[in-house]
Amino acid sequence: MNGEIYGNTEELGNRLIAKTYQKVGVGLAITGVIMTLMATFMTNWVMSMGMGTSLLILVVSLGLMFALSRSVNDDKTSASTTNTIYYLMTILFGVSLSPILIYYRIGTIGMAMLGTAVMFGGLTFYANRTSKSYLGMGSYLMWGLIAAIVLSIVSVIFRIPGLYIIINIVMLVIFSFFIIFDTQSVRQYANYVDSEEKLQKYSTMGALGIYLDILNLFQILLQLFGMGDDRN
Repeated sequence: MNGEIYGNTEELGNRLIAKTYQKVGVGLAITGVIMTLMATFMTNWVMSMGMGTSLLILVVSLGLMFALSRSVNDDKTSASTTNTIYYLMTILFGVSLSPILIYYRIGTIGMAMLGTAVMFGGLTFYANRTSKSYLGMGSYLMWGLIAAIVLSIVSVIFRIPGLYIIINIVMLVIFSFFIIFDTQSVRQYANYVDSEEKLQKYSTMGALGIYLDILNLFQILLQLFGMGDDRN
């Protein structure tokens, strides 16, 4: 069935990549629009967002992420439901990231966006062209991310000079490899696609991974470029 309707695995991989990038683009656009609307029309509320609001958004986002992951292999859940969960998450992230447009200069945000676009483009090109597989790096990247998060907490508590910059650079490297890993993972999903419904679901799951990689890359670059920002 797979070969008859959808072609070979390479063809499926290309379709999955194309569909995934399309959803990543739509997701980023939604997040950007929500950020702009929140920062423009709800400035006071955005500036008053505290730890409680951020924690609530994080918990809801994790719940939606878990639901999306479960829905991919649940035949009772439609692809439209999976897509809806994904786009709800992009709205939530737009709300949580809206303070960026208030606390950082436009020039700093523009530099971070340009840096993110250049890095993502280069890493994606490499991931799609290289014959080397990075699919075995998943667990190492996750442990590296956990270690970096722990170190960042330590740097905040003990205020160790210079450690903050080092951690951001390490995180930049980690998420660069995450982009390569997640891009190659999307092609790997072609082995599990046997219907249009599954193609839609796996492309959504792949889009979520790459979308989060891009957001993290952007935030890290923003922090590095904005360290001397007067509005920080």
